[in-house]
Amino acid sequence: MKRDNGAAPERMIDIFLRYLRAEGARVVFGVPGGLLHPFFAAVEREPDLELVVAKHECGAAFMADGYARAGRCLAVCAGTSGPGATNLLTGVAVAYSDGVPMLVITGQAPSHALGKGAAQETPPEDIDIVAMFKPVTKYSTMVQGPKRMSHHLRRALRLALTGRPGPVHLNVPVDFWDQPADEEWFEPSSYRPTTSVFDRGCVAQASKALVEAEYPVILVGSGAATAGAEEHVRALAELLPARVATTPRAKGVFPEDHPLSMGVMGIGGHQAARKTLLGDRVDVLLTAGASLSETTTLNWHPAFRPSKALLQLDIMVDRIARNYPVDVPLVGDAQSIAIELIYHIHRLVREGETPRSKWDAAPSLQHGHDFYDEPVLRTSSQRPVTPQRWRTELTEVLPDDAIVFSDIGGHMLFNIHDLRIGTQQDFMLNLGFGSMGHGTCAPIGAALTTPARPVIAIIGDACFTMNGLDLLTAAEYDIDVLWIVENNQMHGITWHGSKLVGDGEPMNSVRYRRPLDVASIARAMGIAAWTVEQPGELAGIASEALTQRGPRLIEVRVDGRVIPPLGDRAKAIAGFRDQ
Repeated sequence: MKRDNGAAPERMIDIFLRYLRAEGARVVFGVPGGLLHPFFAAVEREPDLELVVAKHECGAAFMADGYARAGRCLAVCAGTSGPGATNLLTGVAVAYSDGVPMLVITGQAPSHALGKGAAQETPPEDIDIVAMFKPVTKYSTMVQGPKRMSHHLRRALRLALTGRPGPVHLNVPVDFWDQPADEEWFEPSSYRPTTSVFDRGCVAQASKALVEAEYPVILVGSGAATAGAEEHVRALAELLPARVATTPRAKGVFPEDHPLSMGVMGIGGHQAARKTLLGDRVDVLLTAGASLSETTTLNWHPAFRPSKALLQLDIMVDRIARNYPVDVPLVGDAQSIAIELIYHIHRLVREGETPRSKWDAAPSLQHGHDFYDEPVLRTSSQRPVTPQRWRTELTEVLPDDAIVFSDIGGHMLFNIHDLRIGTQQDFMLNLGFGSMGHGTCAPIGAALTTPARPVIAIIGDACFTMNGLDLLTAAEYDIDVLWIVENNQMHGITWHGSKLVGDGEPMNSVRYRRPLDVASIARAMGIAAWTVEQPGELAGIASEALTQRGPRLIEVRVDGRVIPPLGDRAKAIAGFRDQ
């Protein structure tokens, strides 16, 4: 669609914002600066967009990531040139590792000054910001002129939102934004097709293998959630029936209160999943959107392979058989293939086949305290409170539709192991890149895209000290998030882990020299805060906090001597050091 000949040409910024609106973008996260000022100023004036100014560009990228994860939509973040752009990199790398769609815009010196050493200049001849972003994006380029913007923007959006999603990056010289740029308009559906192709022959093979399996298991990865396949995987499991485990990052994608759930397989995971998948009973294993990484397979344990057939479903061809030989590859969208598997199995049943699963006759799964390692600590009345005890209390009062974020560290392992995520609840964890600070900032973005759902962030004291100043962002914009900060006065996973590798001496430099009072810092930011120090306190305080609005924080002071479930991870690290 071209403008009338008599009309003044649109500026490049007008075209850019029109594409953002068409793609459903409603929030831009960033920190304004001179070499991206025209963009930020236009966003601030645009009634259909909200500009959320973070305290650090990394936090802005994390917020955009949380927005995209929770809303399952495109997110936008931006930073000016030089350090503004490089500060975004860690957050963008997280999104790339976990397949999160994000449009990243960075500023650049004026086009006429490129190569002359302008302030904060990052051209290909010098500090090449486009090259820096290439390894952590699906597309990274500098826009060469206003008339080329729409071409690059459409390509970026197409790549961000099709196949395995991911971040894309456009670097724009500051003088281009206000220049005229005629545009032949493309609707999103015309440049960004949906893809749901798959190999029917492979689906038929997989269906037959699942019907004939005596002890089928489904391992659900985060790719199943990206594809919106949760209900379809559940229907498939119930049809066979198959027992189900999830990867750590996909915790809760298959509800952990479901009778077929074995919980999490991998780091911080559960006995039922570990004993079953590393035992000798499983004959057919279907993985759905799981990359079979170190943290899921416990350092690629050789016993992970089933006795008869491994069926691997993934949208990325290069993930298939990357770590284990695969008997039936299922390349494509998890939702489309799950629907087709159900269809084929129903057809086989109509033709006289009967699913041979023996799981109904096997011992039932008990989801009580015995489901967990060291169950006594889940009910312990010792003081200070144990990490397991307060999570058991939290599980009982979590809203049915809660979105729970976990940051990275020892608290993450307790979150994976001791929380129970049920139907309609979501668990968010950036275990691909494993960046501290993500679970602290990303909930802010999630709360903006899902305002009707309670958002809870469970983070460690070290994550709070790393990115906690962006709680000021939540305070300034009155964003509805409840942070629960587990305070053991140290980098707990490093301290405990250091005793399990090397010479076994703890790394005492990661213990704080002065006590950290998280709740007082939060109150200084204008955030309502509570402190939990005793067993039995968390449930009541959390229930009270959940009835309030705006940013809130609960500091839980725990017994730092309790070791997180990191034994398998420590063994993997020790193994790498020995190689």
